[in-house]
Amino acid sequence: MMSPYLWSTGCGAKPLVEMGITHQGRSVAVERALSDFGIEESFGQAAKRFKEHYGYEIDPSTIRRVTHEKARQAQSFVEEKLRDAGDHYGDVHYAAPAEQVLVELDGCEIRTAQLQPIEGCTETTAVRGNPKKEKLIEWREVRIGLARPMDSVSKLYVGQMEKYPVVVEDLFCASVLQGMTPTSRVVAVADGGNGLREELESQFHNLQFILDKTHLKDHLYETAEELGISREQRPNWVIPKLEAISDGKAAEIKAELEEQFRICPNDRLRRLIGYIARFIDALNYGDFKAKGYPIGSGEVESAHKSIPQKRLKIPGASWHSDSVNPLVAMRVLRANNWWENFWERGTNDQLAA
Repeated sequence: MMSPYLWSTGCGAKPLVEMGITHQGRSVAVERALSDFGIEESFGQAAKRFKEHYGYEIDPSTIRRVTHEKARQAQSFVEEKLRDAGDHYGDVHYAAPAEQVLVELDGCEIRTAQLQPIEGCTETTAVRGNPKKEKLIEWREVRIGLARPMDSVSKLYVGQMEKYPVVVEDLFCASVLQGMTPTSRVVAVADGGNGLREELESQFHNLQFILDKTHLKDHLYETAEELGISREQRPNWVIPKLEAISDGKAAEIKAELEEQFRICPNDRLRRLIGYIARFIDALNYGDFKAKGYPIGSGEVESAHKSIPQKRLKIPGASWHSDSVNPLVAMRVLRANNWWENFWERGTNDQLAA
């Protein structure tokens, strides 16, 4: 419309203002379309797609601003939904009670960038005269978790660039939404990250931790390399040990490695022995498979590609650390099929205002 005002003799109206659309404002439908494109691909490409579908040119910076604003709201929506479930654990059933619940947790690196003052530099910018800054590039870990009933393929995801206690708490709440009760058996599959198993066991009751088999295999191969075993001979050293451990003979393999260490001390071998000792009750892969438990965290590793990496790890992208969690939350909305609920609530809140 050329003007937000309508006028007839003796009577004027501002229909767009009455609908909540003001100068440089956008309807919920437009904001939804902009953030929908903006959360899937680069803001420049999102602008092209918006013009292709709707015929209007919008600057990529506008799409960026709208997407970040909606992402912050999405983060609040996800946090509220998870906290509500956690607060009612054992009192409210959000799904059919699950006898067994599977949880997985894994991390991936996202490139972040932040401007900081240049130490010892007295130069200023030409236009505003502000102190010059340099871009600090860091790779930060975004942790993604999933929860689902063991006998179901329906799953919920959580994700944050946060420490284990925060992410595991989110994972606990997602498990409640998936039917976890105080009597549910919880099976957790993850790697051997420092403190991860301990945090899972502190927040989940009745938990069986399973060390991702691929990570154990990697540790064995890395140790073989450090011991000077040739590439061709490494499988002959690794595979029998891995098979024996899988058959419930982790204690025997640990004793064998301890004897080897006694004869020829090696720091990497010492660390492998400690690794096996730490997870000795989480390595009986044959028994776990017989019970129907997964022995690898492949489900959540695949989720990295579709949730954070698909948008946050496009070529050349780097993010301010403050924007990572909101954008991940918006991707989680999509993965959990909460997208429609989020926009419905936004529309209702606007109508109520």
